[in-house]
Amino acid sequence: MEIGGLMAEAFKVWLGNPDILSILLTFTVFVSVLLTLITIIQK
Repeated sequence: MEIGGLMAEAFKVWLGNPDILSILLTFTVFVSVLLTLITIIQK
């Protein structure tokens, strides 16, 4: 199986699982807020 096929399979599994998707989104938002706060504090 080539890399593209593996990626497609992984995405199918991930997109088929709303739990993982929501965890990922929450984590992304959390990191964004954290980085913003750090930037503000450093100024």
